[in-house]
Amino acid sequence: MNQNFTEKLASARDKESLIQLMNELDEEKRRIKTVMAKFSNEDAENGGLTGKERQTKLRRMKTRLSFLIEEREFTRQKLGKLNSDKKALNKATNRKLEFCHAFLAVAEREMAEEDFLNLEMKAMEMLAL
Repeated sequence: MNQNFTEKLASARDKESLIQLMNELDEEKRRIKTVMAKFSNEDAENGGLTGKERQTKLRRMKTRLSFLIEEREFTRQKLGKLNSDKKALNKATNRKLEFCHAFLAVAEREMAEEDFLNLEMKAMEMLAL
């Protein structure tokens, strides 16, 4: 993955920005496929590339296409985790408040401090959605 994509993925914190990122990746994939089809249909008489130069260009485009597919999958996984977190949060908000307080008290008492703090940080991240 390239640095630019990693930064975009890290900054995408909501559903809309992740969907937008997936759309950008899909758009670039379509553009590359169009150019690849153009190379396949052109020959030297029409001003197209031939030989080693053509093969090198096509190989680079195929490599970029495979990276885009991988990047889209990472984006899809992050979107799935976001949706799963929202579903879990909705489920938790439908519980009685007393149960949530009791659960929190038991977790704080029974869990190791480091584990509880990690759990608390994850809960804060989930609420930031």
